[in-house]
Amino acid sequence: MRIFEIEPAWREILAGAGLASFEALWKVPARAFKVKRDREIRLLELDGRRLFLKRYFRFGCLELRTGAEREWWAARELARRGFGVPEPVAFGLERGIRPRRALSVFLEAPGVRLEDLFRDSPDSFRELIPPLVETAARFHAQGFSHQDFYLCHFFWDGTRLVMIDLQRVRWARKPKPRWIIKDLAELFYSARQVLGPDSGEFEQIFLEGYTRFHPWLGTPSMLKKLEKKIGRIAAHDAKLRARRRS
Repeated sequence: MRIFEIEPAWREILAGAGLASFEALWKVPARAFKVKRDREIRLLELDGRRLFLKRYFRFGCLELRTGAEREWWAARELARRGFGVPEPVAFGLERGIRPRRALSVFLEAPGVRLEDLFRDSPDSFRELIPPLVETAARFHAQGFSHQDFYLCHFFWDGTRLVMIDLQRVRWARKPKPRWIIKDLAELFYSARQVLGPDSGEFEQIFLEGYTRFHPWLGTPSMLKKLEKKIGRIAAHDAKLRARRRS
């Protein structure tokens, strides 16, 4: 079984570049951006714009959704609900045949990565906490969790925040509190890495705003769980860094 979709606004552009098929996108030579064991991300330039092509080549037969499927669904669903996400371009999937393959193509996110913005202008976090609180609180209130909710996965375009790397986004009518705690622990851990001593102020202001929408997070037991999760992320990250150095 093969599924292949192109967003209407991109059909003519991809066709003009000879990339209007699954096979053409799979084989197109493109500059490597990130390569992992089960997937790779490559950069394409079309019509004067940069696109990210993600190829997935290792996933199980019984896997309900590949990362490509999940990201394609999440981007369109979140955009429909008014969240800032990268513009979807194309999606393809093969199942029931070998090798199993999947791909997705997204327009590069506009703006500046929050991680870079906070590092270059540490005071800027005070101005950007309100839209960050609003985005996070609304995202979680509507049943979503990101699972990679780090500062590096948010872009600020001067008007709104754009969330990227949506391949692990999940949804439930009533999301589990631990999902939300995981997201916020990732956000706070990354803020501590970037802002250093100022991260305490970042967390305090963020929680004051966020708990107006989600009061349950402000209880001592939940804050203790949040801090414990941050510690686990820090320990895991330290192990990965030590492994890379050895």
